[in-house]
Amino acid sequence: MSDAVRETLDRYYAALKAGDSQALRGVVSDDIEVHYPAPDGLLPWAGDWIGFERFENFLATVGDHLVIDAVEPLAIHVAGDTVITVLKGEWTVKANGREVHTETVNMFTLRDGKIARYQVYSDTAALGLGLGRLVA
Repeated sequence: MSDAVRETLDRYYAALKAGDSQALRGVVSDDIEVHYPAPDGLLPWAGDWIGFERFENFLATVGDHLVIDAVEPLAIHVAGDTVITVLKGEWTVKANGREVHTETVNMFTLRDGKIARYQVYSDTAALGLGLGRLVA
């Protein structure tokens, strides 16, 4: 992975962790596209979010429901302007205190040194169970 790609991802994750909107503005494009697929109605943050303001709404919606307890990178793959990260995550659902453990794939498309598209593929069933929207 090039130093520029590593720096972009490091800045992105640091800004997310800090909740720093200005730093996020510096690392994602104004027209960023977020794509988080899930069955209709299962996850409040699922869907497509386009533009920086909607990106911030996406992050706020996730934050309204989950506390990020731990995220461990398992693998990073780079192909041209696409970066794929595989993460192991631990979350706590704010409404009920349930813990959720998932593996998630984040796919980033970079343009001019910024993140232009962010796609998330996670264990939606585990998240749905944690939120109490699915029954085992």
